[in-house]
Amino acid sequence: MKNYVLRVSCQSTRGIVAAIANYLADQGCNIVDSSQFDDLDTGKFFMRVSFISEQGVG
Repeated sequence: MKNYVLRVSCQSTRGIVAAIANYLADQGCNIVDSSQFDDLDTGKFFMRVSFISEQGVG
């Protein structure tokens, strides 16, 4: 099993967490830790997701 960390920064919008979680699940990955922060002053969204995968990521 391989460990990966995904870091995301983008404009804040509805559904980002769901889209990332669904994508990783569809790829056969398992999220082991996740943190996110929405900066209301700048409208930016930040996320860090640690996940494992037996197959690698494509």
